[in-house]
Amino acid sequence: MITTHWRPEKYVSICSDNLVALKALKAVRTTSLVVHQCKKALSDISTRHAVGLYWVPGHAGIRGNEIAHGFARGGSALRFLGPKPALGVSRRDLEKRVGHWLVNQHGAQWRGLGDTQRQAREFISGPSLGTRAKFFTFNRTQSRVVTGLLTGHNTLRRHLCLLGLLDSHLCRKCGVRKETSAHILYECEALASLKHAYLGFFLLEPEDIKSLGLGAIWNYSKVTGLP
Repeated sequence: MITTHWRPEKYVSICSDNLVALKALKAVRTTSLVVHQCKKALSDISTRHAVGLYWVPGHAGIRGNEIAHGFARGGSALRFLGPKPALGVSRRDLEKRVGHWLVNQHGAQWRGLGDTQRQAREFISGPSLGTRAKFFTFNRTQSRVVTGLLTGHNTLRRHLCLLGLLDSHLCRKCGVRKETSAHILYECEALASLKHAYLGFFLLEPEDIKSLGLGAIWNYSKVTGLP
């Protein structure tokens, strides 16, 4: 209830069956222009009257509520007045639809990579909302290291040799095979104990990498000290 003046001239009671709207008016922070305008109107009224907001069940025979429903039905039947085009959908529904469209577009682009991004497609199963959410919790270093391991664009010796920055591409741990993302993630026997401790396996296959969480990959890469 919103109350002003200890001794008001009269009381104003506003009843609504929209609990979400009442909670929005009660909230401290407001992002909706409509809610802001309603709050301002209530504030203006409360300078002269004591104002009360009440929730009532809908279609329960409450006279004022039924009158409001009648006005709403009548208004929905009228021709739209205002900027066009007009869409009778909620903001949440629009955001949901746009989100689904973006996911579908992302998936289509991923499937259309063809023969490019070979290593990324070997280690990443495809677009994932859960993976994206986890990735957004990473700091810059974590993002760089995990992305580099999964795509091959990193500071491992094989990549630095291709860039002409090193002469030797041999693994710093085993000294036998080329130091690549694939070697570090599932081939290098010198890292078997660390793989078991942080990734859950002594030996892995490329398909196993796709099921690993980004957090596990980051923790493993951090203890190897390689990327």
